[in-house]
Amino acid sequence: MTNEELSDQFRKFFQLPSSPVAVKISEEGLDGPRPESSSRFCDFVRTVAYEGKKLVITEDDLSNFTAAVILGFTEPKYVDISPRIKPAKTKSIELTPLEESEGEPDVIVTITNPARMMEIVQILHQTTKKRLESSMTCAGSAIAGEATALPYMDGSSNLTLLCGGARTIGGYQEEELAIGIPFSTFAELAGSLTEPSLTDALCGCLMDDIPDHVEETFADMGFESGTDHFFGEFEDKTLRFYVDKDEKGTLSIMTVHYPLKLASEEQARTAKKIAEGLLAGRGMAITRENWLDLVLKTTFDRGLEKEALDKKEFQKNLSQIFSDFVKISDKVKEEASN
Repeated sequence: MTNEELSDQFRKFFQLPSSPVAVKISEEGLDGPRPESSSRFCDFVRTVAYEGKKLVITEDDLSNFTAAVILGFTEPKYVDISPRIKPAKTKSIELTPLEESEGEPDVIVTITNPARMMEIVQILHQTTKKRLESSMTCAGSAIAGEATALPYMDGSSNLTLLCGGARTIGGYQEEELAIGIPFSTFAELAGSLTEPSLTDALCGCLMDDIPDHVEETFADMGFESGTDHFFGEFEDKTLRFYVDKDEKGTLSIMTVHYPLKLASEEQARTAKKIAEGLLAGRGMAITRENWLDLVLKTTFDRGLEKEALDKKEFQKNLSQIFSDFVKISDKVKEEASN
């Protein structure tokens, strides 16, 4: 896949308003547009992510000496700093919206909110089969150190809650955080989003694509709307569901999700086998440590837009679907525990 395809797939899947930023560390002077004035590295990264501007950064462009050390432009003078790129041979850093980048960058930095980050980490775990163990102090230069230098040096993804400078000077909002992912890992993650076992579990239309009367029907049943899904309580279970269009463009597909917690990873594997038998081709079961993600897929032949015109009957049908799903989850847990 091209970098443009990777970016497009990643952004659509996680509904990201900003671009993943491709970071290329170079021991040579790279050609490209330079910043108009010096600033912090975190500011440059956010500008590229949200404004789509490509930038080539040198040491002279950085207003923060600590970031220059962390990014490998210069060696520390008095005490060592960690993490940092070493030895200090960096001459320039190219920051590009991933969709506009060429070749293989070193690290991909993504800025988003906690809800989206949760989903990114979930898919990252399913892709790599490894837990994300982040290293952070949030003490300063977090984008440079925790989201860039550490993934570059260690070859592992790292999540950061940012630092005071990023929020007060770099323009990062209270609800934003960032993750740095080595490009090879990012490419594997973004490429995996085409797999049905992942896309069926986390796929839905944006709320703007859903007719008001359909959304109102869900709201009357106690389900709130997120960016691309609905969530709420049903029979003491917190359910999340997505609605999507079929190949004809009709809003006819509903995917219901419930995370079931088991006592152990072994019990989760047992529960998966039980669930697959009970779902019988109508959904899937995905294990992640001692959790089992239960997914039920339902298709409305007439489309949700028409079904919802008879509000009372539509809510009755939805209640039956949710009730059957809850019974399956209860039966799975009961049988797996015995």
